[in-house]
Amino acid sequence: MSTTKDKYSRPTAIHEAGHAVVAWSFNLPVGAIWVSAEDASGGTQIGPAGHLKLEDQIAVRCAGGIAEEVFECPGHELATFQDNVAIMKLLGEHGFTEENGGPALRVRGYDIAATALEKNRAKVMALVEQLVEHGCVEATAFLMLMNNEASDHGVDETAQNPSA
Repeated sequence: MSTTKDKYSRPTAIHEAGHAVVAWSFNLPVGAIWVSAEDASGGTQIGPAGHLKLEDQIAVRCAGGIAEEVFECPGHELATFQDNVAIMKLLGEHGFTEENGGPALRVRGYDIAATALEKNRAKVMALVEQLVEHGCVEATAFLMLMNNEASDHGVDETAQNPSA
């Protein structure tokens, strides 16, 4: 973890990195990941997940809040609240409620997300460090990080230009 003041919000970076890495673990397309310098907002572009099992879709949606827990770095409550609203909507679209299986599916999704984050702890932290330094990681750089083609100073130049 960085000892200097971060340029961008570390809790937001952890939240967004959680979403991105769990989505990547399911082979979902991940686009840009960003953190705002003005407030605690951020975002992660993730491709459609409708082909995944419901608990896996929940894992992707809850991964930000779960990352905050796994990495012991609580963020803005609104982000996790919005994720939970999306999960409740997703459950409702599949006919689940709080009385007929919704809580059990949520717990399974939370467990799946936590397992994926623990398994990919180094990848999450590499992404977080890029986000707190630069505020945004584009899709290509994200994939390079996930494929261990990045150095401590951003994307490895030899990965982009093999003749370097």
